Amino acid sequence: MLESNNSANSIKDCGDRAKQIVFSTDNLFGGTGTHILNMTKYLDTSLWQPNFLSKARKTVNIKPEGPIDYFPVDRWPNRYPFAQLREILFFLHYLEVKSPDIVHSYFFWPILYGRILKWFGKIKILVENREDQGFDWGRHEYALLKFTRTLPDRVICVSEAVRVEVLRKEELDPERVLVIPNGVSPINYSSVDKASIRRELGFKEDDLVVGMVANYDRPIKGVTYFLESIPSILREVPSARFLIVGKGGKEEGPMRERAKSLAIDSVLTFSGYQNIVSKYYQIMDISTMTSLTEGLSITLLESMSFCLPVVATNVGGNPEVVVDSYTGFLVPPKDIHSFAERVVHLLRNPDLRLRMGQEGRRRVEEKFQMTNVSRQYTQLYRDLIEVGR
Repeated sequence: MLESNNSANSIKDCGDRAKQIVFSTDNLFGGTGTHILNMTKYLDTSLWQPNFLSKARKTVNIKPEGPIDYFPVDRWPNRYPFAQLREILFFLHYLEVKSPDIVHSYFFWPILYGRILKWFGKIKILVENREDQGFDWGRHEYALLKFTRTLPDRVICVSEAVRVEVLRKEELDPERVLVIPNGVSPINYSSVDKASIRRELGFKEDDLVVGMVANYDRPIKGVTYFLESIPSILREVPSARFLIVGKGGKEEGPMRERAKSLAIDSVLTFSGYQNIVSKYYQIMDISTMTSLTEGLSITLLESMSFCLPVVATNVGGNPEVVVDSYTGFLVPPKDIHSFAERVVHLLRNPDLRLRMGQEGRRRVEEKFQMTNVSRQYTQLYRDLIEVGR
């Protein structure tokens, strides 16, 4: 599918069967789950057979290209270190059954399990991903990662910003650390009734909708700064309305209370978690992000794919996606004034919104298409198998 004839022959020379890849992860939802499931849809299944092992249930509305299994949960005692011992023993049994050629791990515990089992000779080739800048890993986690740093064959970072942090914090061999960005599949605009969706969300046809797609149960998404900016935006553009799409969890109650205290609850809609986000992008005029850290945001890639201008914080991999003043605007994190000012500027300039949206879509099509991203992954897998022959 994506391989040249020579590449395909090279892999098939290693054996008649498709090479088994196990993707081991904490979850199959959010940005990481979307990336894994979308990327593997572009694998040539005559050459590569993906298998998925997750700690949490799949919620992303993407059909997997291979079987999904789950780590055991809710068994007593379900706390450290008993839960981790139970999980690694389960992983060992799983590997004995699957006999994979490659294990590809995401998030801390699956990464550490992979390293331990590689050390015991139970994994042939170990690849890891870093989806963010390690914002929730502490001293203990980094001590373990440094101690086992020679075990992974390759560590893939989704942006150069993430790679810099990984090299600094984990002390890995730079030759083993490379960047493969996240990507998105080509957007198929569905024939949605935009007016109906706007009415459903409480918006009028001539409202200007400023949206944010984020699982804001994570404080690092910085959604509070989005809320705090709304009064300033409304003073300048009274027809502006605001939409937050994503999982709020225990943060949703306080967010709604804060909206009331700011007297913005009548112009702000919380849609909750949505399996299919495309229809919400299609009724936005601007897409925003107020994160305090990011790896390489799939939300930004999706927004730009839908021809939306973006206003995002200048953190992590965001400047590797957004070209400031060309496909959108970058602002300092926590800077409510700068954020509001840029949003107002876009709301007042429909021609600028159109131009930035078109340039953003063009940039995603040129640099962040999933077909190319998947090709880079399969090239890496192929090279590692060739080295190990």
